[in-house]
Amino acid sequence: MQVTKVQEAQGEVKEIFNEVEKAFGAVTEGLSLWALNPEALKFQWNSIKEQMDNDVDTQKMYTLIRYIISEKNHCEYCIGLNGGMLINMYGMSEEELKEVANNLSVAKLTPKNEKLLAFALRSINEPQSIKQQDIDELHILGLNDKEIFNLVLTASIMLVVNTLFDTFDVE
Repeated sequence: MQVTKVQEAQGEVKEIFNEVEKAFGAVTEGLSLWALNPEALKFQWNSIKEQMDNDVDTQKMYTLIRYIISEKNHCEYCIGLNGGMLINMYGMSEEELKEVANNLSVAKLTPKNEKLLAFALRSINEPQSIKQQDIDELHILGLNDKEIFNLVLTASIMLVVNTLFDTFDVE
């Protein structure tokens, strides 16, 4: 599969790639794959930017969602990318990464974000078990419906990302 190269990008894809380079210094092969569908790239980039606008603990929580789901799905690219972020940006050790899927407290998140992480993972692993009471508990924690939806959307999208990257052998 031929991904869109940064220097060959045009129009809206070029604009997004310029934003990505400004934010991260480079456009990864994974994000380049999204450019095959510019609307999908725009959606994915906007999701990333929205997550980056959160406080550091919440950014870490979203990275943990992506990491743990990728571990379960054996997506090596996503494991490496998100694991590297957890180590280099959020100070987790390799030992903590090995244990975090089985013991969320290892992540050292705020109690609120630990509950959000657990809910997001549960929404992927056993969505039928989610009841209105679970949603109500998130409301009590201060989340609105859009925030709850985006939490589950992020976890769900990671399944799509893992599938795309493994199918097209993104390195």
